[in-house]
Amino acid sequence: MARSGKVRTFEVWRISVFALIAVVVLAGLAALMTPPWEDAARLPKNVSNLPDRKLAGSFVHHFGGPRDEAEWYKSDFYYPNSDHPAWKADLIHFKQDRIELEVRRQRTAYKKIAGAEYQRRGFHHFGRYEVVMQAAPGSGTVSAMFTHTHQQFGDPHDEIDIEFLGKDLTRLHANYFTNGQQLGGIYIPLGFDASKEVHLYAFEWEPDEIRWYVDDRLAYTATPADMPIPQAPGRLMLHLWSGGRDQVGWHGKPTFKDGARAKYYCLSYQAAGDETRQCSDAFNFSRHDN
Repeated sequence: MARSGKVRTFEVWRISVFALIAVVVLAGLAALMTPPWEDAARLPKNVSNLPDRKLAGSFVHHFGGPRDEAEWYKSDFYYPNSDHPAWKADLIHFKQDRIELEVRRQRTAYKKIAGAEYQRRGFHHFGRYEVVMQAAPGSGTVSAMFTHTHQQFGDPHDEIDIEFLGKDLTRLHANYFTNGQQLGGIYIPLGFDASKEVHLYAFEWEPDEIRWYVDDRLAYTATPADMPIPQAPGRLMLHLWSGGRDQVGWHGKPTFKDGARAKYYCLSYQAAGDETRQCSDAFNFSRHDN
């Protein structure tokens, strides 16, 4: 009888273990099958406050002055299934004469990097875009000013970029996307280190041409012969980030010093046909001749 009791006890124990394993496996499968956008921890916290789609007019903004939340938006979320970091509003720092965007090794759910993104509300179209800035140092960083829209907003992926890769800050990376296709590979020699000096960078966007400028020098011109020029109005954004493993070949291994910062002093947009003021009206080019 004792032996029979031990056998029954063993059988009950074995069944319990199998049941526990089954529960764990099923839970794991359920987690894998759950779409990431149904995971509340991954959803944008303030997605309802994303910049509106209104077509915006010309402006010039010298950072360090008054901040109007009706005109500016601090990203504070992350997108599922994206190689970008988690965007953290507290990594945007307001200084007396500039803003500083910071990138850190900071885990948020499955994201290992936290970056900063600051954008002008509304959509912008053809015209001249200027930024006065100093890029962040360190391999793996990407300091940028760009126009952008994407399929996730119900629009084509059109984009025009001014970017600085921390692995080589003696070059500007110019790029553009038209309906999801990118030209890529435009590297413009600067003659200086973009993380050590403040300079003015710009692009002029027309229906059939994009021209990039470094200070007051025309640096590169793209035409439809290279690739069709983007036509969709987009959001105007500043950000500092580092991507995942798929981006390492482009922006370099993420060996940047934790807390690296990009500095932005002025941002302006002059709509096509307009003659309003812009960043270059107050920028002393003679101080930055090389």
